[in-house]
Parts: sequence; C-alpha cells; structure tokens
Amino acid sequence: MIEVLDPRRDPEPAYWGALRAKAGLRADWSWEVLTTQAWSARTAQPIAVLLENGVPGGVVSSAWVTGLTRRHRFARPSGRGRLGGLDIRAPGSGAIPGWWFDAEDDDGGVARLLESFVPAMRAELGFGLRGLLIRQVGESGVDSVRGRLKMVRRTEDIAVLDVSPFTCRDDWMYSLARKRKQNLRKIFRTFDADPSVEVRIRPGAEADPVEVAELLRYNETKHHDVPIVPLPAFVGYVSALLRQPDVHVVEYRETTTGRALAVATVLDHPTLPIARHWAALPPELGGRPNLYFHFYGEAVRWAVEAGRPEVVFGKKMSEMKASLGARLVPQYAAAIALLP
Repeated sequence: MIEVLDPRRDPEPAYWGALRAKAGLRADWSWEVLTTQAWSARTAQPIAVLLENGVPGGVVSSAWVTGLTRRHRFARPSGRGRLGGLDIRAPGSGAIPGWWFDAEDDDGGVARLLESFVPAMRAELGFGLRGLLIRQVGESGVDSVRGRLKMVRRTEDIAVLDVSPFTCRDDWMYSLARKRKQNLRKIFRTFDADPSVEVRIRPGAEADPVEVAELLRYNETKHHDVPIVPLPAFVGYVSALLRQPDVHVVEYRETTTGRALAVATVLDHPTLPIARHWAALPPELGGRPNLYFHFYGEAVRWAVEAGRPEVVFGKKMSEMKASLGARLVPQYAAAIALLP
C-alpha cells in the first residue's frame, strides 16, 4: 500500500526515523523540517510512502501545482478534481532525486515511480491530476521516461567532488589545473594573512537562524532565471533545518565587530554530503571578495577530516565547479502528460 501524507496536518509516522536512516535521507527530510516548509510553501507538499507489510520500502516527495498557484500565495488544501500536476522534487536540495526505493533498479527507480506512485496519487487527487514533472532523472532512467506524451530535456549537471584521494586541502588544490591552483593559492594566503576575517565550522544548532536567513535573502535576490522565483528564506524553516544534528554551518565573520560576512550550510551524509546554501553580504554592504572560493577549500577540508569520500557542490556555474575538480553528473527532467 501507499500512504500519502501532508506534513501540515499529519504527525510524524512512527516509521519515519527508520526510513530516513535506511534511505540515507538528509536533514531536509526531517519531519520537523518538512512540516515547517509545507506551511510556508506556495504549493501543497505531499509525501508518499510505499509500505510493504507495514515496512517502508520507498518514499516520494512532490509539490501539487494548480492554476491557483501564485508567487505570493501560500498553499491551499489540495482538494480533489482540481486540474493540476505534480512536481516530483526533493524537499530541499535540487541536487538529489525526490524519491527513494529500497530495491536497486537499473533505471534509478524511475519505472517504479511511474508504476506505483502515479496510481496512488490519482487515487488521492482524482483525475484532475493531469501531468508530472520529474526532476533529477539520471542517465540510466531516461529510457523509462521516453515515449508518447512524454518530453525529456537535459537540465543542469550536478557537480560532485571525489575527496577520497586527498589527505588535506592542499592535496586537493595541487591536483587542479595550474591557473586555478595559482588563483586558489593566492586566495588562501591572502585570507590567512588577514586578521580582520575569521572562518569557523560548527553545528547548525549553534548558529543564529535570523542572521543566517538574512544573509540567504541577499543570495536569493539574484535568482531571477527560474520560472517561479524562490520564496525568501523564512526564519522558521531555517531554524528547523539548523536544529538537525546532521547540519553544519560555515561562517565568515569580521573579528572586530563579529558581523557575519558569509555563511554556508552543509547537510551531512555518510558518503555524499551536500554543500546546500551559500550567501554573502554584497560588496556595497561591506562584503569581502573571494570568500566563495575560500568556502570550497573549507568544504574540502571538512570532508577530508570527517572521512567523507565525496561532497556535492550542487548545480549552477558548472564550468567553474569543474575547474575545482568536480565531475559533472548529467541530470534530466521529464514532463509527462496523464490522460483523464
């Protein structure tokens, strides 16, 4: 059976902790985080769980998008019969698929997604469900989403850095092409010689969520290249995310005033942590140059010391991230029409 949950009104299922541990779902899948995000979203955020003899064997995160979805309007009850579509996406990072199944499938679980998830959501939403948008489909899953009434397009690659060959940050830096290596060496030396700025990595629970949210909003104002501009970083959501034990924060501060200059979050994972957020004060407000590149050095340092074999650098600016040694993993999006 498949249980369809709405984090706004449904309590955390008894099996949720075990499911997260088994599936390796990061902090943004915490039920507390899902609930806070759902209450501050422009769309309903159903979570579908595949249960086999009462044991969870799969999970899918999606957003229910209808003609009533608006930029500055919070989600309404989904109802039945209303025309709309499901945007299948991870609840936090866009670098990870929004589904997981416990069986290894050659197509990354895409066929199981269509075979099990779609009928369950048709039963939940009615025949007003007319389409799907499936994000973060890997190359192995492309054939499963090709065909009549389906459109597949390649989207932004995901940058993943293999950290396992390195024993320290310098090992990584010296592995890069000459121009990038020289640039980073200069950045690191300049930063180390500047007593006015300090960096530290600490648990997210020790960070100030208001301060983090304010910085994130500077970064979010830059993203006007997407069809629906991201909502601002609500303090409630940031607070819930930072409280999770598998969240780390990288902070840059002025040593004299204590003012935060930049911040990044890392969502930990035994094998594949994600560099999730980055935000910095703009130069006109006192921001410092090159902290963004310095952060990648700190992310590598942290991953090496924590024994993580890889770290995800996310999407956007893929050529720059490739120059930092990351491999670019192709990703696809599939739009699928559903007949009434």
